[in-house]
Amino acid sequence: MADRIRVSDLDFVFISFREPNKEQNWADLKNKVPWAKRVDGVVGFDSAHKAAAELAQTDFFISIDGDNILDEKFLLETLDWSKTNRKAVHRWRGRNSVNGLVYGNGGIVGWDKQTCLGMRTHENADSEENQIDFCWGVPHENLHNCYSTTVINSSAEQAFVAGWREGVKMSTDKGKPIPAGDFKKMWPNNLRILSTWCTIGADQSYGKWAMLGARMGCFYTVLEKKHDIFSVRDLSELAKYFQEVKDNDIDEELQLFGNSLRQQLAMPIAEYNDSESVFYRFVMPPHINRGVQDREYQ
Repeated sequence: MADRIRVSDLDFVFISFREPNKEQNWADLKNKVPWAKRVDGVVGFDSAHKAAAELAQTDFFISIDGDNILDEKFLLETLDWSKTNRKAVHRWRGRNSVNGLVYGNGGIVGWDKQTCLGMRTHENADSEENQIDFCWGVPHENLHNCYSTTVINSSAEQAFVAGWREGVKMSTDKGKPIPAGDFKKMWPNNLRILSTWCTIGADQSYGKWAMLGARMGCFYTVLEKKHDIFSVRDLSELAKYFQEVKDNDIDEELQLFGNSLRQQLAMPIAEYNDSESVFYRFVMPPHINRGVQDREYQ
């Protein structure tokens, strides 16, 4: 591969499973990237990404999740392999539709084909740390810029599952739950992200379900180990967790789990109403893009 390549010369692969907004987002991507390819309905995160790698014809390709909407500005960028490790996973930030967070979750991802085909994560993992996310066992370039919006609230179930997965992932360290006594030692940025998931979104459609999912995911990872934390790799299993609570009073559930997290972990989460959530997002510092391969923290 050349030392420099235009993003518009790369293959794009849309990876969808059971997202309620996947067809709408696929149509949007095809309008912006007519050469985009699609993997749909493959069970397992590792298997789905390997199917995408098999489908891609370029040595480096871009994956777009089924709940993701691409910013066309990304297509104007050029990648320079003297700036980052081409063999590493390139993860750009995404903007969350519920809480306004801008970080690696839900963003677009660039993959070296051979790296993707050779990894063993999630359902195919050979270690605990690799069962929860790609980031521990595969070299990563975590990048500063944001080029997409991850829309996780097209249904109550989708919002709840997204919140649960982040609640679990942010409450673990290399695949192991953070002990309650060490919770305050969590990396401060992770605690900020987790607390925002648990607090912000009451004004958005199904936003409270994302908040509840995050609170429950954290609670059952750190305080009461009722569920297998590795279930975050199984979307069908997480859908069952939603069925257990979908008929409950959402405000009572938020208060119940919020009280436990505040009391037992001293988490700085609040019970914000609609207008307070709007205000919080309004005063969040705006994210300003820099160079396409500028790293997240430098």
